[in-house]
Parts: sequence; structure tokens; C-alpha cells
Amino acid sequence: MNENLTTLEKIISEYEKYEKKKGFIYRGCAYECYKLIPTLARKLKPDTSFEMYSSYAANLERAAQQGYVEVGMTGDPKDLSQHYGLSTIYLDWSYSVYVALYFAFTSYIKSFLDEPHPHNCPLCEIRNKFNDHKYCLYKLNKNLYDEMRSKYHDLPLEIFPTDNENERMKSQKGLLSTIHNMNDKIKIQTSQIQILADWFNSKHPDDSLKKEGDKYLWNNCVFLEKLTYKLPQEDRQKLQKTLKEHNATSTKLFPDFEGVKNNLELSEDYNILIDLRIAYCEPPLPQNFTPSLEKCYNQEGYLKIPEKGGDQLNDGEFFTLYRNR
Repeated sequence: MNENLTTLEKIISEYEKYEKKKGFIYRGCAYECYKLIPTLARKLKPDTSFEMYSSYAANLERAAQQGYVEVGMTGDPKDLSQHYGLSTIYLDWSYSVYVALYFAFTSYIKSFLDEPHPHNCPLCEIRNKFNDHKYCLYKLNKNLYDEMRSKYHDLPLEIFPTDNENERMKSQKGLLSTIHNMNDKIKIQTSQIQILADWFNSKHPDDSLKKEGDKYLWNNCVFLEKLTYKLPQEDRQKLQKTLKEHNATSTKLFPDFEGVKNNLELSEDYNILIDLRIAYCEPPLPQNFTPSLEKCYNQEGYLKIPEKGGDQLNDGEFFTLYRNR
């Protein structure tokens, strides 16, 4: 295994052993290449000035706030916009690693089904793409951040908890992060943590935030770390069970109609992956395998897959739909 990869077991073990008690926060991403850039910044042109970016975001926030009043929604407009799917200058974090893992896993399921696959691509290649996909998890030392904030009141990175009066935000144990008070030399599509590191290097070079590989260190302590991992079949099944045990499922994290909708759509999507023989492990080749062993192939020229080889859904939130095999 690539030395830069970690495992689901290690992520959960470290969280349960010490991270949960030390104030770490997490953000799960469906793709290893994901950077800590808010949705609004991704949508705008890269050369948009920070002043224009901030002005545009403020206008959106005012319009959203007026809309929330008109439809009778109460709560902080920033939180409502972020948690109900509008483009904002904020990034979601959670005190729970299970919530982060849920969002990484479920986001990829939908993305995988939505992306086009070549019509003539062998099924085994599509299956391997699903099994070998790399996710990422960002974990940030919130206690270290609080220490930074108390030392430097003009810190450009702001991290704050969401409105716990809102059941959706409360169940997700959420926080938001954003960048403020920056000049136009800043590129809006720069990672929030890199903006912070650049600020330290410019303003306080003797107390800098140093990047080492997939980590940022401050005072020789890890401030932020990016973990890359895969979810082979055995881990996917373990993850589904673990998420359910820790209330990190659609109907728990979205305790409203959207949670029911997400659960139904994810169940449908995952059953499709099983029906298409994608959510499977590729069976090992027989000993002394040669191409002449035709019994190992089906009529389409692919290795035969055991009928019961697909992911088991009974331990997770995805339920088994009726399938006519």
C-alpha cells in the first residue's frame, strides 16, 4: 500500500483513543484532490478580487436573510445558507469524524453514478475504479486554533460553531470556517489554510505556520493534517455499520424531509451499483489460470461474479430494494 494512504480502521481508532477528547474537527471529502476552498470561490473567476468576492458574498447573505424572513425560517443566515445548500464563503467542519466520513462516502456514491463511463469500458475497470477510489479527510486541531486566535486577534481565519437551535446543525456537530479582512493580493481560490500560512509568513515569520507534506505545523504541533484513504468492500461494509451506530445517517443528520429523500436516493443508487456488479470485490483468479479456462467468464467476457458477492446493506442505512436478478 502507498505509504501516504491510511485506513478506515486507523482513522476511527485514533479518533476514539485521543482525538475526540482533544478538540479536533473534521472535514470529509469525496476526492483526495479536494482543497479547502468554499463553493462561492470555486464558482467565481480565479482573478476575482477579494474585495469583489466579499462584496458579492455580503449581497447574497442579505438577499438570503430577507428570503428567510419571508418564509418564516429562523436562525443565523450564514448557517442557514451553508446547511441548506447555497453557495457561501464558508466551509463545513464537524467535531465528529463519523459525520465527516458520511459526507465523503455518500458524496462519492452520487458523483460516481453521475459521471460518464465509456460504453466499451470493461466492467472490471469500472469496478476497480470504485474500489480503488481515494477519499480524503482533513483534521484540524481546534485547541491549537484557539491558541492562535488568543495570540493574534487579527488572524484571517475564523472558525465558529453553527447555530445549535437548528436541529440539522445540532445533529451534525457543525462548525464553519471562513477568511476575512484580506487584501487583493490574495487569490480567492487559494486554500483557506494556505492563506493562513501566507499571512503568518508575511506578518509573523518567526512564528510561522509551516507546511510539511500533507501537514501544517505551528509551534512544532500538527495544526492541520490531510489523510488519504480507500474504502475497499470490507471497509465499506464496516463503515455503513459504524455510521449507523453513531447516528451518522441521512435521517439523523438531516432530521427533516431532505433526510428521508437522501436516504431513499442513496439506497437506490447503492442498489444500482450492486446490480451493475460494481459494489463488489473482484474475485481472485483461479490457481494456474490461463485464458482457456472459459468457465471463469460470463457471456460478456468478464470474470464471473458470485451472486452474493455484493456489499451487504443490512447493517447500514442503505436498505435492499427489490431487484429482479
